[in-house]
Amino acid sequence: MSARRRRGFVLLAVLWVMLGVSAIGFGLALLARRAAGTAYNRRAATRAMWLAEDCASRAEAAIGDALAHGRGDSSATADVVRQSWAGLDTAVATSALMRDLPCARTLLPAGTTIDVNTADDSMLVRLFVALGNAPAAADSLADAILDWRDPDDVPRPGGAEGSWYLAQQRKPPRTAALADVRELARARGFERLTGLDSVLGVEPFRIVLDRAPLAVVAALPGFTGEAVARVADHRASGVPISDLLALSAELSPAARAAMLADYPDLVRLTTSEPDAWILTARGTAGSPPVTVALELELVRAGDRAAIIRRRTWIP
Repeated sequence: MSARRRRGFVLLAVLWVMLGVSAIGFGLALLARRAAGTAYNRRAATRAMWLAEDCASRAEAAIGDALAHGRGDSSATADVVRQSWAGLDTAVATSALMRDLPCARTLLPAGTTIDVNTADDSMLVRLFVALGNAPAAADSLADAILDWRDPDDVPRPGGAEGSWYLAQQRKPPRTAALADVRELARARGFERLTGLDSVLGVEPFRIVLDRAPLAVVAALPGFTGEAVARVADHRASGVPISDLLALSAELSPAARAAMLADYPDLVRLTTSEPDAWILTARGTAGSPPVTVALELELVRAGDRAAIIRRRTWIP
């Protein structure tokens, strides 16, 4: 090999070595940047989590204060605590403990939606009619839900089973209870429907007559248009509904008879106070911001609130 060719070979080898070293350096830089980004996100998420915890702790203290009214007066305690529990969101919102919060917070009553996993076809049809759908369309939507959750592969008249979804190149039904109401967006007929999470849920809570949307109330068995209107009147006047019998006494004979005919089911499905409250706190930290959500489910235990479920997630 001539000296000139040897020099060219050495130069080429040096260039390749430099290229390799540069690639390794670039890769290490990317790894370092990724590690730094991960560490930053972890720190920001930790700060956001503590902000959410602080917000939730303040809300818990405010809830304790709200339920404490009436203690020491044994004759009035039960009623006062029950009333405080029913209006817990208002009491917490006006508490001095909730001023200047470093996070976002919501306190919502359970029992404002129909459990999509246990509702029967007639209840679902009434709900969709109350939402403005024609009876035929309401029947089809109800059938689609029932086919989505049932374990068989026999389609209902307006529904669809796995074969239909596969033919449409769509994911087949779960054939089991829905884990999240957003799953309905994949069911036949629900592709473009929005806002269903305000009337449908996946928790088996009893419906709170003073809190649930009127469309949900209209879906209850035995509730005529007149009965739903009376519920709306109670809300407008700020007078809570004490019980179903008191409400039925305000109705015409025909509407009262319809309600009393389904009274056993209504007692099982409804309540005058929430079975639970859902407290959600969201803390945000860092730039770019990282948000962490903390959710607590609280039930009444005498004159106190007990946390029965806790979960966190990054939205």
